[in-house]
Amino acid sequence: MSASMLIATISYPAGRTEPPNFDRGRRLLEQIEDPALFNFDDPQIELVELLTGLDGEADLVGEDGAVPIEYARRAGLAIIGNLEKALDSPETTFLTAVYYRIYISGGLSTGGSPTDATSAIWNAYKLPASVLMAMGFTPDQELPLSRANGSGSHTPLTDTDVVDAIALGLGTSPDWPGEHTLAWIADTIGKVRSHPGGRDPRKCQDEFTEKHAVDPLDDSFLAMYVSEATAELDGDPHLSAGQGDVPVTGEAPS
Repeated sequence: MSASMLIATISYPAGRTEPPNFDRGRRLLEQIEDPALFNFDDPQIELVELLTGLDGEADLVGEDGAVPIEYARRAGLAIIGNLEKALDSPETTFLTAVYYRIYISGGLSTGGSPTDATSAIWNAYKLPASVLMAMGFTPDQELPLSRANGSGSHTPLTDTDVVDAIALGLGTSPDWPGEHTLAWIADTIGKVRSHPGGRDPRKCQDEFTEKHAVDPLDDSFLAMYVSEATAELDGDPHLSAGQGDVPVTGEAPS
């Protein structure tokens, strides 16, 4: 009988001094409402493997193939717990490559996983990407950590690239063209996230929290902007989020 070499890896920024924040991942997991954000291949089998104490419950997957969110969350908590143990076990080692600390587990296998840690790392990718990011992991190490840094058009832009571009554009403008500049800023932001303008800030806040590691309400720097936007809507029922928006077309300010 032949054996295969199986390897599981997960990446963490090499420059971070703090360890992965598993508790933050657990907290964000409890806020996720959409089970489609989880990456189960065969939910019925995978949930049975991950969950204990089901008391004979068999309908883990709905008739439409959807996983009830309470089961998805419970499975997510089990995945995070297993991953935390795996990265602290002798079955896992790591190496540092460029910007990443890459945790590694694996070995020879004649069928199943060679180590429990290998399974735990593989299962981590079943979590929503935002939960992995909240813990500090990089779901796809092909993507840059902070900025594309001039690495070519094939590399997706990041928020940092956009902030740099706006700062450079405003810093080199001889004057303030007003509406024209605001339109250009809106178009620039639209290259990395939903285009600004005409949206209820409360809905945008919920989507941001679900997709990204930072909760605007828990971050002191971002919270004042969220509070200002929602206070305007709550204070005046006739005020639309889109009122006063500038047109969303324009070129870089000159």
